[in-house]
Amino acid sequence: MASEEHESLESGQVEEEIEEPVMRRESFAALRRDHVAPRQLRVVTLNAWCLPQPWPIGSTDRVHRLEKIGQYMIEETYDIVGLQELWSYQDYVRLSEQVSSIYPYYHYFHSGFTGSGVCVFSRHPIISTLTSRYSLNGFAHHIHRGDWFGGKVVGLTEIEVDGDLRVNFYTTHLHAEYDRENDLYLPHRTAQSFELAQFVRHTARGADVVIVTGDLNMEPCDLGFRLILSHAKLFDAWRMSHEVESEDGDGELLKYRGIAKGGTCDRPDNCYSKKALRAVDDSKRIDYMLFKSGRCNVKLEECEITLNQIPGEEINYSDHVGLRARFTIDDRFRHEKSLNTWEPNRPLLIEAIGIVAGGERRARTDRIFFLVLAVICLILILGSLFFEVFPMGFAVFRFALTILGVFFVWQGLIGLTLERKALKAAKQAIQQILNN
Repeated sequence: MASEEHESLESGQVEEEIEEPVMRRESFAALRRDHVAPRQLRVVTLNAWCLPQPWPIGSTDRVHRLEKIGQYMIEETYDIVGLQELWSYQDYVRLSEQVSSIYPYYHYFHSGFTGSGVCVFSRHPIISTLTSRYSLNGFAHHIHRGDWFGGKVVGLTEIEVDGDLRVNFYTTHLHAEYDRENDLYLPHRTAQSFELAQFVRHTARGADVVIVTGDLNMEPCDLGFRLILSHAKLFDAWRMSHEVESEDGDGELLKYRGIAKGGTCDRPDNCYSKKALRAVDDSKRIDYMLFKSGRCNVKLEECEITLNQIPGEEINYSDHVGLRARFTIDDRFRHEKSLNTWEPNRPLLIEAIGIVAGGERRARTDRIFFLVLAVICLILILGSLFFEVFPMGFAVFRFALTILGVFFVWQGLIGLTLERKALKAAKQAIQQILNN
């Protein structure tokens, strides 16, 4: 990989650099910063919607759209690009080869059975990476959803800009909502939000710039999103660039939706949106660009929607739109962040504990339910042994019941136990913060 080649080249220069006096090098760096104007950093994020399976399971026009995304990346020459839902590693390799002349540094975050779908492309050297897999990722038996098989993660790339500016760039993809009225995955997504905020808060120390991007699958008024902003002390780039109503979680959901409110998914101007969604503007803002200053002062210059319709064509780049942002970074006067200035948002954490605890109770009840189903399967199998009217038919019947029974036992004894313990761990971690 290009980033590895860069590291090997740098390692070959150690002997030359070691002779330079340390004090002289530090003085020169300080003098250089005093005379350098604030720098610009351009970033873009997109949920690329690239499921490799054939239609209707997979993504429509995947290969063509991915090629157009690569062309856009080359033409715009961003500093950093974060992509989600690039599920196929072969697609990632093909895109890497296409854009390597502009983005020689790139990284794919491997996880789960199908892959996390999360990757980063950079014009600047990637000096280190770190992957944190969320402890909860949906349910194994929800095959039609696929979140569990993907193994959702938050990926961190530490990027060195112009030789002395360290940017912590995070990209992630949280569990989908699917049904807002009966959100079975809300405890999972809440736990993921807390883990994301904790990960950013603890790994961002020492960074000059902190940027978090991705498809969070939460709207601005949702608890999980507000928890991420509050707990990790991040700023919402879109909200800071546009006049929007207060996103405090109160009031009607409609006031947060629509193209004018920064909707990134289910847009009426997207050819991949369902027909019912194209008839009315009920688009959701679930893709985000978050940021904060580290040791350097970071100023947001702009944040806009991008990667909507492919120029000259009637199709879109994805079923989502992208977000691009431009930052000004003033590193002339670097400073260390004080750890004592952070205060938790207690009301949000208390609300999060309630949601996670509810999921823990549901997991306990489901465990009993699946074990009862396993017992019923066993009874039916034993009962079928006394009927030999249709030997072949009953053999198939017993085989199917055996498969179901094994799954019910696995889900009851293992799957739901793992879920319950992960929810308990999240609850205790939140409680520990409240206790202190």
